[in-house]
Amino acid sequence: MSARQLPTDHYATLQVSPEASPEVIEAAYHGLMRKYGNDPDPAVREQRRYVEAAYEVLANADRRAAYDASRNGSVAAPARPAEPEPYTFKPATVVECPRDPGVETALRCSRCENPICPKCLIQSPVGARCRDCARIVKSPIYTLSGGGIARAALASVVGGVVMGLIWGLVLLPFTFGFFAIFVGVGLSYAFTRALEFATGRKRGPIVVGFAIGGIGIAWGMTLLFIPLRMALYGLVAAGIAAYLAYQNLR
Repeated sequence: MSARQLPTDHYATLQVSPEASPEVIEAAYHGLMRKYGNDPDPAVREQRRYVEAAYEVLANADRRAAYDASRNGSVAAPARPAEPEPYTFKPATVVECPRDPGVETALRCSRCENPICPKCLIQSPVGARCRDCARIVKSPIYTLSGGGIARAALASVVGGVVMGLIWGLVLLPFTFGFFAIFVGVGLSYAFTRALEFATGRKRGPIVVGFAIGGIGIAWGMTLLFIPLRMALYGLVAAGIAAYLAYQNLR
């Protein structure tokens, strides 16, 4: 590798902007050190020495502040242009993602501008963001409080016992054959409405689980009226009820 003019500006050495966050600086440093490795070429060793010296200054908040002060003092302030300068596209610096080591990325969070990669970014309505800035809130319709869970459990047990008695005393003759479909639809409707009333029309896996549990209790109640061999036919109606309850409450 031939020798070349080395940058004297610490930010240019690490290939980051003066406004770069500490995470970007650290990621750029590790990426450059991996790039240069242990190459014995004198020019590479010299470049590696510059990178280490730049990181030693910029990685420390006090040393970086002092360096920025001296750097800004040594550069004359540019004259204010009469017209705004046109935007010039600058390629993004490729660094290692802090959340997924080993993955290089040029993406930045649209809020905090920390590096993100396709594996850890979260697409929000205002652009790609990191997990800390995305602030994803679960929909209230899928959030159950402790009281809601208790009411759902009570509705599942009480509904299972009541529907089991109705099943055994009234609907048992319709459990067999084609009529099992109608029994399943009726059970599904009853438990869907019961769970909606108990939870305030909540949805989600917890509500579905309580509904299916109540249907299981109702089927188990039929064992009080018929032998197990005959009660197995009721599993068709229970299965239909469980499937429809899942579709209604998921």
